Amino acid sequence: MVMEKVSKQVYLMRGLPACGKSHMARRLAGTSGLVLETDQYFYTQVGCDPARYDYSDDYSDDLLPDARAWNLERFQQAVAQELSPIVVDRGNGLNAETRAYAVYAIQRGYRVDLAEPDSVWWQELKVLLKYKQHVNDEVFSIWARKLADSTRDTHRVPARTIRSWMNSWRHDLTIDDIVNDG
Repeated sequence: MVMEKVSKQVYLMRGLPACGKSHMARRLAGTSGLVLETDQYFYTQVGCDPARYDYSDDYSDDLLPDARAWNLERFQQAVAQELSPIVVDRGNGLNAETRAYAVYAIQRGYRVDLAEPDSVWWQELKVLLKYKQHVNDEVFSIWARKLADSTRDTHRVPARTIRSWMNSWRHDLTIDDIVNDG
């Protein structure tokens, strides 16, 4: 019997806040994988109690570059250890940060795929985003407020920020787009 070598896998989670990214990330990682999220910086590196995240006390926009660098460094360490699967739980759109994760992993022999939540509300919103040029702006404003309200006890992402992400959402984004954007 010939054993096929399991390929090294990275998933870049993609989606809006409160749509089930973290839940899907944990499922993809399973019991042997690793989930890395920038927000963990605010849980573990800031504040007095790493078991408790207090957005109002621990989060600061000024610390976001440090949080992003910290998470990328953890990712690079996990890749160096050849852990798999590795799930990067963040928005992962078309930007330099997402490109850094994808390129680093690919250059080290990892397969990189985009992954999205499978929640009912994300499936509905995803269709609206795909056809956003045909959807009334108020529909997206309602969704943005709903998602912002859902993050009130955790990340507290403002509706205007979510609405901005909706405006720039690309339904057809691929890993090739991400890698070649630079």
